[in-house]
Amino acid sequence: MKRFFISLLLLTPCFLLQAQEFPCDHLHTVVIPADQLQDRTLHQDETESRRIAYLATSITLTPVEAARFWPVYNEWNKKINDNMRARNAALRQIRQLSRSGSTDEKAYAQQNKILMDGAAEEARIMAEAHQAYTSILGAIRTAKLYAAEVQFRSMLIRELRQNQEDANTPK
Repeated sequence: MKRFFISLLLLTPCFLLQAQEFPCDHLHTVVIPADQLQDRTLHQDETESRRIAYLATSITLTPVEAARFWPVYNEWNKKINDNMRARNAALRQIRQLSRSGSTDEKAYAQQNKILMDGAAEEARIMAEAHQAYTSILGAIRTAKLYAAEVQFRSMLIRELRQNQEDANTPK
């Protein structure tokens, strides 16, 4: 169970990273064209709906349990995602420092600290979320929840790879 939880913790960041970089303005803030932003938002909403449906069928909640579980799950999931965004911002800053050829030890140390503090915070958040989930679902369905999250991510990765292969196949 510990290995599964640790694997889940380690894999979560991988799915929130963006594979494509967008053009940046002079202040190095990401500039996303409006049409891509709308497409991205629609895709994220669709994926989130699919994830919730997949998880709901995997852990079979009663209506009373669902009313208690989903607000708690969404709250903890938001905390994890917010933490992940802060860590990703530090990684972007490190890449920017590296690209610019910076040798400023303090700047790198500061970003490293953000990364390490974020990892510790994520572990704390995950442990507290685990306690909350277990109090609502029990140990068996909490374990099924974790397994379903990993299975859903794997399914999305397979779909993305298949879509890339289909796009790269000559017609």
